[in-house]
Amino acid sequence: MRFLGSLLLLLWLALVPGLSVAREILVVTPNTKSPLITDFTTALHAALPQDTIQVSNSDEPATTGFDAIITLGSERLKWRLASPAQTPSIATYVNRAALPEAPLPSYQRIVLANPKPERQLRLARLLLPRARKAGLLYSEHQSGLRLEWEEALANTPLTGESITVTASKNLIRALQQLLGDTDVLMGTDDPAIYNADNLKTILLTSYSRSKVLIGPSAPFIEAGSLSTTYSSPQDMARSVARLLEIEAPGGGLSYPAYFSVLSNAQVARSLGLPVPDDAKLGRELAELEQTP
Repeated sequence: MRFLGSLLLLLWLALVPGLSVAREILVVTPNTKSPLITDFTTALHAALPQDTIQVSNSDEPATTGFDAIITLGSERLKWRLASPAQTPSIATYVNRAALPEAPLPSYQRIVLANPKPERQLRLARLLLPRARKAGLLYSEHQSGLRLEWEEALANTPLTGESITVTASKNLIRALQQLLGDTDVLMGTDDPAIYNADNLKTILLTSYSRSKVLIGPSAPFIEAGSLSTTYSSPQDMARSVARLLEIEAPGGGLSYPAYFSVLSNAQVARSLGLPVPDDAKLGRELAELEQTP
């Protein structure tokens, strides 16, 4: 009878909304120290106070006895995919350009680090209400990235025009052609185009045509991009906690559910645009995503 009573209690706890059984979670980080890692793990502890969270930066951490494994960065994802453990896992801080070519196992979820395309397009429309057409540059062999942006455009009022930059079509010529036919340039997670070597050329060419660059990531804002969405370590930790709390990690790709907006006020002023209110923009974007 005592055993039956304990079993019924466990079943009751599992079924009562708001109550959950404590989990053992392993967080595997790069073996270097950084504020991002500290902020992420601190925020994850705060978001999952009922769980026991163990943080390891070992190259070969023990994986037995855990209910979930969370990794930070593409190198740790490689380690996780090579591990035989079938533990449900979430990989964070992985860019689309660094995704593995092989299909993901059913236990592995990846939360992408780069901004969600549909979110970026909606941000552009909030900042530039008169914008009608978005311009996109792709390097060769980016069919997957192109398809994702085309799907995102279909869910927003913006239309899109794109140019593939090949060896025979230099970047400046392609950019000038694109800017002449579009209202805003959308930065993508395409490192062959959006990198340190090309950044100055892209920004100077865009602003000479009084066109702004949205994205492709937070580091581009200080360099001269107008605005972007991004997920802070706290946003990423809350997004991971949400996956663990309301969904099975499962397989496949997703973007962080929580995010922030970061803008460059100086760029806005120099182009005669209103200075963005990042907090307000974040709230408006979140409301748009919650609207069916």
